[in-house]
Amino acid sequence: MRAVKAVDGAVRLVEHDEPVADDQCLIVRVAEAGICGSDLHMVANGMAPVVMGHEFGGHLADGTLVAVRPTGECGHCDPCTRGFQNACRESWGTAYGIAADGGLADAVRVEPQRVFAMLPGSRPVDAALVESLAVSLHGVRRINPPKGSRALVVGAGSIGLLAVAALRAEGVEVDIVSRNAHQSAAAEALGARVVERPASSSYLHAFDAVCTQATIDLCVKALAPGGVIAEFGMFWTPVQLTNAMMFKEVSVVPSMGYVHTTDGDDFRDAADTLTRVPAIADTLVTHTFPLADAAEAFRVAADRKAGAIKVHLQP
Repeated sequence: MRAVKAVDGAVRLVEHDEPVADDQCLIVRVAEAGICGSDLHMVANGMAPVVMGHEFGGHLADGTLVAVRPTGECGHCDPCTRGFQNACRESWGTAYGIAADGGLADAVRVEPQRVFAMLPGSRPVDAALVESLAVSLHGVRRINPPKGSRALVVGAGSIGLLAVAALRAEGVEVDIVSRNAHQSAAAEALGARVVERPASSSYLHAFDAVCTQATIDLCVKALAPGGVIAEFGMFWTPVQLTNAMMFKEVSVVPSMGYVHTTDGDDFRDAADTLTRVPAIADTLVTHTFPLADAAEAFRVAADRKAGAIKVHLQP
């Protein structure tokens, strides 16, 4: 079968062994898969030894459309029992597209507990966006701004825009800082108000979807004393804590991946939201390529001038 790998720092479509089902795993025929910003970093830094793709959905043998949670969990370690499955040793260490073969391929072998059936009326584009929305939904739930309040989102890439979607679904008003016109248009379509310079000390909740020194400092400046920042994703360069945080007693809350507890299942809830609100995928997925054009798809995803928000591939 065909699969996408990073070879010597470049994206290549290669021939790969067809996955085989057994009593431990199912086969998902991939219908659509997304390119994540972390995929771009993995290619650039030589960190992609397996078939790529951790954002994907497809069909089971009986035709059921499913989204696949890439991360695993043991279910019995201390983090798992306390609702921090994202900190389980088996979480990212067994993740499809990161540590095990992923969904940028014709088919993929997956554990059944990581498979989530989509609601009737769902589309492959919705299934492939579930992982990304689950990340943003988890971040929103980490600091849980109340309904009717106004929150700030800094960064209008896919995670920031999905944070807008998650916040609006919870009845929270949103201001967003966006650098590019196409991202601003998408933010407004999702119900956010674009602001160039957030007013100082005006918010109690901020979401940093960029994770740089400049964006965390912007959040601190915009927050009122006692405010909270949710930090999505990864710091690819070190940042410093500042005295401005100290004087305002700002709390910084990291957010990584997604979990499931008695209060909700981030992945399941994201899947259901995308079915109920098809405008989310329609707004964010700006480019779709056939799998054969994977190299071009990655080029577009990495090109800030291409106008891409979310780039998907279809086998």
